[in-house]
Amino acid sequence: MQRLKAWAEPLEDTAESALTKALDAAEEARNRTRVNPPKTAAPAPRVPRGRRTPPKLPQKEFRKPLLEVLYEMGGSVRVTDLRPVMRNRVMSALLPGDLQHVSTGEERWWNATCWERSNLIKEGYLRNDSPRGTWELSERGIEHVDELRSKAPDSFIDHLLAMPEVGDDADFDRDRSASRRIEL
Repeated sequence: MQRLKAWAEPLEDTAESALTKALDAAEEARNRTRVNPPKTAAPAPRVPRGRRTPPKLPQKEFRKPLLEVLYEMGGSVRVTDLRPVMRNRVMSALLPGDLQHVSTGEERWWNATCWERSNLIKEGYLRNDSPRGTWELSERGIEHVDELRSKAPDSFIDHLLAMPEVGDDADFDRDRSASRRIEL
């Protein structure tokens, strides 16, 4: 109604006469366009709708840390105990978008972790019959983490010790007992 009032002369036009003016102006503009079509220019680049979010980790990046943390915490963990440990585990990898809050008020990284948990349940790695508030590895999940751990590369020190020495001025001692004294 406010838009229609813009076409009306105060104290002169009725709703019908203002609507007639608006329709006449629209028809006139359409006819002008048909007679003198606008020159075609390159279309304006499409701007994505919505706000842009800073970069964030893909959801799949939370899979392995989640499985490992559950495994290390005994396979069955209350969410209230799991969350701070999981946060510490992934903190160094998080991107700015992961720390933003989603509509539920949770940080985006935790939301992604919860969605990945749902996928792990569907794939049979987590139990779907755990008590409310508890996340629990299934037998298949335990076997999967055992397999991941058996394929894990050796420690960095073992990697260095496996490297061939280069002449007499090698930077490290090949004696394995020396490497065992280093605490990681």
